[in-house]
Amino acid sequence: MSFLNPKIDENEFLYRAIKKSIPNQWDIEKNRPSSALFKDSKGVSVDRDGNRNKREIVTSFLERFGHTELKAIVNIRAGHCYEKDCSILYRPLDDNPFHAEIHNGNGKVELTKGQARFLAKNCTIVEQYDL
Repeated sequence: MSFLNPKIDENEFLYRAIKKSIPNQWDIEKNRPSSALFKDSKGVSVDRDGNRNKREIVTSFLERFGHTELKAIVNIRAGHCYEKDCSILYRPLDDNPFHAEIHNGNGKVELTKGQARFLAKNCTIVEQYDL
């Protein structure tokens, strides 16, 4: 698979699922995503909005993960990632043409604690399920 990486527009939204099976991704006290949601040594897996509306995007997550597996779905504007020197790599998959990854941007994959904290603070909860 070719990894062509056109620059993702700063106004495009990136969506991420929070799974119930990974409890540290949700800060119970603040009732918000924790910075752990944006920490992954392989890159933070997200879906680009791809000019789809929120309902289409939410439906695609529910079809892939199932309603009972999800705690929430959040989004973050690509511009917030760029503001903290993150890079966004468009990495479409055979079963998900909207897949992308957020990387550190400084030659490393995993985001720093500061980058992850900033993204967690600035992401928006799109849908919340049985918390």
